[in-house]
Amino acid sequence: MGKQAKNPLIIVYHADCIDGCAAAWVVSMAQDAKTKNNITYVPYEHFNSVPAKDKIRAAISSGAELYFVDITPAKHFLNELMSSPKLKAVHILDHHKSAAKALKDYKAPVTGNNTPALEIHIDPVQSSATKMIWEHLLPAEKPPAIIDLIALMDGSAEGLKTPEDFAAAAFADSKDIRNIDRAFKTLRGLAGLSFNEMAKRGAPIVEDQTARLNDLLENAPFVRLQILPDTEPVNVPIVNANVRHFGRQISGRLVDLGKKSGTGVAFIWFVQKTGAVTLSIRTDGTPDACAIAAHLRHTMGITGGGHQDNAAVHFSSIFEFAKHMPVQTAKPAVKPPAPPSPS
Repeated sequence: MGKQAKNPLIIVYHADCIDGCAAAWVVSMAQDAKTKNNITYVPYEHFNSVPAKDKIRAAISSGAELYFVDITPAKHFLNELMSSPKLKAVHILDHHKSAAKALKDYKAPVTGNNTPALEIHIDPVQSSATKMIWEHLLPAEKPPAIIDLIALMDGSAEGLKTPEDFAAAAFADSKDIRNIDRAFKTLRGLAGLSFNEMAKRGAPIVEDQTARLNDLLENAPFVRLQILPDTEPVNVPIVNANVRHFGRQISGRLVDLGKKSGTGVAFIWFVQKTGAVTLSIRTDGTPDACAIAAHLRHTMGITGGGHQDNAAVHFSSIFEFAKHMPVQTAKPAVKPPAPPSPS
């Protein structure tokens, strides 16, 4: 009779994000000996969390440990999980400022003697969940170069300073992380490369990204709205593109665009495959991008959060996005000449 797998593990990670995928990869390496590969991976998106929640519920079995990495569940869903008699433990390992605020002073519901153990480790000072989790779970092991690179890349990519930094990041971003199997294969390959090797391979990619960025940001349109409570509406530059298609330098370029406009903030939006719309917010920390996201959540009934210099909010559909974000052209259209007066 074969050995029975034990200690089932459920790893919930921030979907379609190299930091989220890498964080799941680190947890899997740290826990593999205990789980005997009995792991369920669940991609989680705040703007479309229902499928993920259903998959988590289905995966829960007796003695299971549940990890949320680079993502934090809403309080009402965490209450549900903490009421499960089957779960052994729930771990929340995140680095988002909005997550720390959402679960500040959290108290699990009292349901009896079978309440799961709860670990909440949220450090907004950390630039990436992956490096934070590596230091938390594998403190005695030296991380490969890709772990440090992800820490430079994540969020607004403010850690990227040199041309080599951006080139290495461009190479990492060019790899496929569309599902967890592809992501893990990608990360194993990247873990075998030095920083210099990644930078050399990424240099041609950066050149192409720069040219396309120049075209994207020239004559950017704008949206006029109130971005913080008790302030006057302002004109915020806004462009339509998937941030992942333009490399990590797009964050700095958007910050520059926001400063040039006088608002200090710029938006970039795109339609997800689900039909939801993600709006990314970029600043240099002033104004606070996370505070802007919180204001938009409150006033528009949407979801989202992030850090002081980068955040994102999510609209359920293009209709909802268009209702709240009336985009205007950067330059007024030239009016046609008036028809001649009747003689």
